[in-house]
Amino acid sequence: MANVLIKYWQLSFVAIVIILSVALIGVYGIKLGMDFKGGTLYQVELQNPVTSEEITRISNIIAQRIDPTGLKDATVYPVGTQFIVVQLSETDPVELEKVESRIRQQGRFESTLDGNVIFTGDEIKKVQRSDNSFGVFKAGTSAYEWSLPFVLSEKAARNFMESTFHKCNATGTSTNGLPTYTCEKTIFFLDKPKALIVTTVEQEETDTLLLSEGNKFENIPQDTQLDELILDSMLTVLTVDNNKGLDKIAAAKVLSTTKNAVVSPSVSDSVKSDLNALGFTVIVTQGKKDLPWIWTALGAKQIISLTEGITNEDIPEGQMDRAKIFSTLRITGQRPTLEEARSDLEELAILLESGSLPTPVKTISKETISPSLGDSFLSNVILMALLAGIIVSGIVVIRYKSLKLAIPILITGASEIIIMMGFLALIQRPLDLAAFAGLIAAIGTGVDSEIVIADEIMGKSKTAHESLLQRAKSALFIIGTSAFTMIGVMGPIVLFSRNLPGLDKLYGFAVVAIVGALIGIIITRPAFTKIVEMIVHGKEKEEHRE
Repeated sequence: MANVLIKYWQLSFVAIVIILSVALIGVYGIKLGMDFKGGTLYQVELQNPVTSEEITRISNIIAQRIDPTGLKDATVYPVGTQFIVVQLSETDPVELEKVESRIRQQGRFESTLDGNVIFTGDEIKKVQRSDNSFGVFKAGTSAYEWSLPFVLSEKAARNFMESTFHKCNATGTSTNGLPTYTCEKTIFFLDKPKALIVTTVEQEETDTLLLSEGNKFENIPQDTQLDELILDSMLTVLTVDNNKGLDKIAAAKVLSTTKNAVVSPSVSDSVKSDLNALGFTVIVTQGKKDLPWIWTALGAKQIISLTEGITNEDIPEGQMDRAKIFSTLRITGQRPTLEEARSDLEELAILLESGSLPTPVKTISKETISPSLGDSFLSNVILMALLAGIIVSGIVVIRYKSLKLAIPILITGASEIIIMMGFLALIQRPLDLAAFAGLIAAIGTGVDSEIVIADEIMGKSKTAHESLLQRAKSALFIIGTSAFTMIGVMGPIVLFSRNLPGLDKLYGFAVVAIVGALIGIIITRPAFTKIVEMIVHGKEKEEHRE
């Protein structure tokens, strides 16, 4: 057996892939979909009713956020003009917390400088995941830096150039004679509240100190100034003395733009009462440990210093028309662990790729979904698959009068199942009813292809007079054409299922059917062809001796 594997690369290749697949199944396990193990249902209520077009767009955004690869057996659909239902085959509390966080975030991303918006998340054309700078990199002994490159629209890129032109000041000369610069900083905000911000004198003093100290793991550089942060937020921030009370005149001026007031926990009950009396809805926001409260309250994400290359310092003043326009920019940050850095990078990338919700989420209710089919159905299907294998083997033995041919067909079918299961384990695609149907269809198509191969090579077709090699080539051409036809039919379902209501139910079926076809033509069919060639060659040698 070992000699055969070494002699024929097709068989060695299959053996290696099977070993890898078993290892993947052992490491990641097989996830079952809602049909077999149940899942979780979210009912999302939007803050305001929207049009039918907008709620469809919001549903698509939420679907992309919770299932960016389309492989997690998630279903998202609108109900009316204010509610969205989300179903997914996930019960792990940690993962569900991530999902709920992604749903709840409105995802409004803004980059500001000197109190002006440079660009928003909706002006980001794409996140460059394929770029070499995308990812997480080691940054010292106890830090990891994540990097997210993205491409701006043409209009946003020009606005960025104009807003940052000559925003660096030469402060001296380096040892090699080149000028050194001190540059202004851009501030990124995520879901900045449309609200009046109310803090206290004591909280402001603490925030000023923490901002000055900086926090590299929260992307706050040293010597950050509170007044600059507030200026870039473009929000009204009132600092109150709890003993003196609220400046009602200053607060009332904000009522024309917002009815919400975000207040720090240190604000007294009397000040909150005054805000309520004026007509504000008071929202008490808790801060994070060792982080300025104002940073959390404003929705600040990070601060990044500009560089002299980006600000076109080499272009003379008054010649902005010669300035270089940078459409590709990069956001970076640091975290103490690799896992946290990857999580930050992925969460931000998903938000930027999906876009912002036109209206915020008001409430989210959650409940557990019971499996519609259950373990007994899965056991019955597996039993039926085994019976089908036995019946197919019997038919093959009767047709070809050879047990030697029936065994390879069974082994090839089992190999395809193992390889597909390994693939599903790798991508963490839950095995739901649609995917299971795709698996059965792929195995059935595989058996059909193997019979075609056997017919061609064993000379039961009109090509019996041709050489063994020519017959093998003819067989592979036939099953290759069949496989590519399958891919051509199922491909549109995979590509357009998210945009066409109802078609998403076939997504799992289409993915598994395509993967099964590719596994067949690339991995298992060449090996099966080689096995049949060996059987026929041995048979022809025996006949020749006789």
